[in-house]
Amino acid sequence: MKAFWATASLLLLFASSVLAVDLSGYYENDLLGLIKSDGGATIGDLSRLRLRFDAKVGESLVIHLEPRYYLLFKSDPVSVAGASGIDQLVWDRIYLKYYSTLFNLTAGKQRIAWGSGYIWNPTDIFNPFVLSFAVKEEDESNVEAIRCEAPFGPSAALDLYLTTGQPWGETKKGVRARRTIGLFDLAVSYVDFGSGDQAGFDAVGELFGFGVRNEITVKRPVGATHYIQSVWGWDYTLENGIGLNMEYYFNGLGKKDSYDWAALQGGTISQLAMDYLFFSVNKNLDELTALRGSILTNLDDSSFILYPALTRSLTEDLDLSLEAMFSGGKSGSEYENVGTLLLARVTRHF
Repeated sequence: MKAFWATASLLLLFASSVLAVDLSGYYENDLLGLIKSDGGATIGDLSRLRLRFDAKVGESLVIHLEPRYYLLFKSDPVSVAGASGIDQLVWDRIYLKYYSTLFNLTAGKQRIAWGSGYIWNPTDIFNPFVLSFAVKEEDESNVEAIRCEAPFGPSAALDLYLTTGQPWGETKKGVRARRTIGLFDLAVSYVDFGSGDQAGFDAVGELFGFGVRNEITVKRPVGATHYIQSVWGWDYTLENGIGLNMEYYFNGLGKKDSYDWAALQGGTISQLAMDYLFFSVNKNLDELTALRGSILTNLDDSSFILYPALTRSLTEDLDLSLEAMFSGGKSGSEYENVGTLLLARVTRHF
């Protein structure tokens, strides 16, 4: 614990000693309880410190530094999702960004997020599947790359990236063109991911009072069968303030049965089955308190993840969150052995 606070103090001292640096971030403490599928239990305490430094150099250049430090105490040697790089300083994002009227250029370790999906983003090769109701945006994968974003008038833009630090044959190259037409933002994209390529389309907009979104990709891995992945989603807020959100995902790489567990564990795929459904309900109980319930279902084997959450703002910069994750399914199903997670989280922003 001394190492945790020593690192925090050094980072804060560094920020305060440098002029023209904007500092923000948060400290978060999670009290965790995990009930494993075999009946065993683990308790833990996870501390997270994340700082964001933005230093402006002249009128057009910004240096962004985003270090984080996690410290975990637990009663059992089990891994905790979203808690990699334990007890060490990790430079999660570090990049230079150049602004001009013609384009913005970003070079370094950054987040590149394409697509319109909430849980699934098949057009995004870096984060194609994220439990967005449980994982913060800053905990998603980052990538070392050079990125250029160029606007074309008020309603169109071009986005290009090239990953760095790899042999040219493994370098990922992407281009995405976006245009606003009426109430819709439409985009087409192409990515060469080294071991193949993909062409994609995504859209987000409003139809008959519903927020709607869609993504479709055709993926062509070298030496393998081509396949399609697509997302169809909508969201709507009822007159009583209850918000509804639904998303269907078709995974042309998946199977109805005889799952490829080795590929999932090896990280070459992120989903086992072909058909998935996400649904959530949320309601602001008052100005400070919100309730949300989310369920993710594998439609092919009927296994599921259920995630209720209650959040409350205690002060202007202090939040409390009570969350839980339950899972179920028959023997051999995808989410059968996820286990049960109970979480109490306090977050202090600055």
